[in-house]
Amino acid sequence: MSRHSDRVRSFLEQLEARDHREGAILAREFSDIKARSVAWKTEGVCSTKAGSRHGNTGKNRYKDVVPYDETRVILSLLQEEGHGDYINANFIRGTDGNQTYIATQGPLPHTLLDFWRLVWEFGVKVILMACQETENGRRKCERYWAREQEPLQAGPFCITLTKETALNSDITLRTLQVTFQKESRSVHQLQYISWPDHGVPSSPDHILTMVEEARSLQGLGPGPLCVHCSAGCGRTGVLCAVDYVRQLLLTQTIPPNFSLFEVVLEMRKQRPAAVQTEEQYRFLYHTVAQLFSRTLQNTSSHYQNLKENCAPICKEAFSLRTSSALPATSRPPGGVLRSISVPAPPTLPMADTYAVVQKRGAPAGTGPGTRASNSTDTPIYSQVAPRVQRPVAQTENAQGTSALSRVPADQNHSGPDAYEEVTDGAQTGRLGFNLRIGRPKGPRDPPAEWTRV
Repeated sequence: MSRHSDRVRSFLEQLEARDHREGAILAREFSDIKARSVAWKTEGVCSTKAGSRHGNTGKNRYKDVVPYDETRVILSLLQEEGHGDYINANFIRGTDGNQTYIATQGPLPHTLLDFWRLVWEFGVKVILMACQETENGRRKCERYWAREQEPLQAGPFCITLTKETALNSDITLRTLQVTFQKESRSVHQLQYISWPDHGVPSSPDHILTMVEEARSLQGLGPGPLCVHCSAGCGRTGVLCAVDYVRQLLLTQTIPPNFSLFEVVLEMRKQRPAAVQTEEQYRFLYHTVAQLFSRTLQNTSSHYQNLKENCAPICKEAFSLRTSSALPATSRPPGGVLRSISVPAPPTLPMADTYAVVQKRGAPAGTGPGTRASNSTDTPIYSQVAPRVQRPVAQTENAQGTSALSRVPADQNHSGPDAYEEVTDGAQTGRLGFNLRIGRPKGPRDPPAEWTRV
């Protein structure tokens, strides 16, 4: 197994070793995360000057969730028309160090235009929404998407609904057409409709489905994923962290001593209160553990299939006459097809010339070039040697001097693994099992009959 798989397994083993102590350990970890987050603010490590300015405070849905200056999203589109550069949003780095996520709050009625400025300016293709418009009787997010036959106008942006489908009971997928200055783009929105505020979903399955679908829609093109809930911190942080870890798995870059504590801590340096509650932190651990388990099972299954499909010796592939239709790579050194993950056992060195048993009682003169001898003269054993090492025959030229010439090769069996019988340095030419055989490929398992009592 690879080093990557070993690290995945190590993380799961550490979780299993916690046993009944897991609750206390996670509570202690999350308490440490909150304490450090508070220290960053009081010590000025993470400043929030832009979001605290008089003209910008009204654009914050919650007064205690203000974006950090170091990573805040700065808008430049339409500034010449009098619109400011502020929006309550932060960039979060991905596994490659780039600005992979935009974590933002759910738009307010007077920030709809700023939201679509963000989407357009940074080339957002996929929006992940982890809340509903209204929850527990309170407005959590202004509707920024169009409904069927009901386009939405946000300043110069016109949004229409192209398609709306339910991926499952929890997730709705919408395809929006956004038009700005005669240019149109498609933007996909995935909404998780049953994730309670400050709470967690009942199962990780649909969360994993959501991030997988988002990546499928995103493709390989540029542009960050836009992720939001109501405040853009708790549920948003969980989604960003799950996708972050999933990307580590896909790129096989799980670091040694992988720690979810460090992942969440690093995200909190970029977006305040990312993964907001201890319950969400526990859920994140549960989701990542399930993601790791699936990955390990898939890896083991693929590894086992390679062993089962590639390891056995195929009679057709290793018959005495190897088919010329088979590619050269179908017979690697060692003669056994194996998974690239499993090294082949070392083969024993063997000589180039072998003795074979003659078939007694073969009638003389039954084929062209056979020797005239009776069965009693035929030796029990004869020798076979590679064609490429066949001894040369001595001939006499027209001047009566001796010359060395090589016996012509049989055009039908000119491979380097062909062996032919040699007697006194010359080829017999008689056809038969003992005249042309394949090069022995190493140790063989004993016949099944040998194990029978």
